[in-house]
Amino acid sequence: MFKYRPDEGVYARGTAFWSLACLAFLAGRRFFFWLQRWDFPRKDLLGDPIPILAFPLTPGFLMGALLFGVLTWASWRLLNAQKIGDLMVETELEMKKVTWPSLEDSRKSSLVVIFCVLIMVVFLAAADFSLQWFFFHFVYRQGSR
Repeated sequence: MFKYRPDEGVYARGTAFWSLACLAFLAGRRFFFWLQRWDFPRKDLLGDPIPILAFPLTPGFLMGALLFGVLTWASWRLLNAQKIGDLMVETELEMKKVTWPSLEDSRKSSLVVIFCVLIMVVFLAAADFSLQWFFFHFVYRQGSR
């Protein structure tokens, strides 16, 4: 799939490519819906809808598909550039060196974080209610006399 160093960084470059391709699809889709606001001729170019998609070939659809194709091609070209390819290869090599925590370690760490957040919520709620009570009973009452 990649011309520059094809056997290295396959997972990192593949993930980056498919992520950019999904963004390109969303850009083409958004462009298509943006073009629907304008008054293009509603007549299909081929007369009948595409049998598989049941979707008419309108100029907006063709321009959105063209934008998707151009952005996908540009993503592929970008990931085949030497600097970007080297970056992706090095990223994948560094990710292989990472020691990932076990499921039990992740669970324990998550419980510690949840417990600390709950303690902070209780502390901030108590401070808020006590300051509200103090200002209501002492500060605002003093000004009304």
